[in-house]
Amino acid sequence: MATEKYYEVKRKLENYIEEFGLKTGDRLPSEITLAKQFQISRSTLRECLKILQKEGRITTTIGSGSYLCESGFQMRNSISELKGTGQMIEDAGYYASSSVLDVLVTEPEEIWRNMLMLSPEDRVVVVKRIREANHQAVMAAWNIFPECYVNPDEVGKGFQESIFSYLQSEKGIRIQSAQTVIRALSCDDIYDNVARELLGNEILCMEQLHYDQKAHPVFFSLDYVRTDVITIELRRERKESTES
Repeated sequence: MATEKYYEVKRKLENYIEEFGLKTGDRLPSEITLAKQFQISRSTLRECLKILQKEGRITTTIGSGSYLCESGFQMRNSISELKGTGQMIEDAGYYASSSVLDVLVTEPEEIWRNMLMLSPEDRVVVVKRIREANHQAVMAAWNIFPECYVNPDEVGKGFQESIFSYLQSEKGIRIQSAQTVIRALSCDDIYDNVARELLGNEILCMEQLHYDQKAHPVFFSLDYVRTDVITIELRRERKESTES
């Protein structure tokens, strides 16, 4: 499982590529040079290069080095229909996977407490994940649950795939709807800034409060989407006028 550290270094490498204007077919500097540049070990650098290889961003030849590849990765996501991220990725024709970066049991922020209708003594489980398409990181998410809904020890296994499926199979909870707010990122928000480190600057945030069939709030999520590979679509219809 890729760790947050590897994704952070991967993002530094992507910034390096952009800063020096490297193009498809260009050779990356040697491992020794890059490890020194980022002040990391060569083993850590190799793990980051493996991530880029899985994403199809680079190709590596023994004795020659690593070269940039062209990436035509694109998908569209309609938010008119509520479905899991993994399903959206698979519907676009890609392989969906997930990496859990962190699990934290903590006191909820006040806004989470209000949205999830928690009592003063309730705690929340915060799950930090990366969602991948063909092993390429396309989304980052913070999923916030009341502690009664999620066992932190189960997260590593159950959350590799669909949260919706996990809640229905393990807890008997069916997610029926979600209230979604799409917003630009802030310079001061801690979650926004970490998402930038993981995914880059071309992202937006979808704040989503998910409800069960009885319209009871089940979990809140901060979903960060890479806008360079995912296009968000929403169908709107004009209502008939009631004027005579």
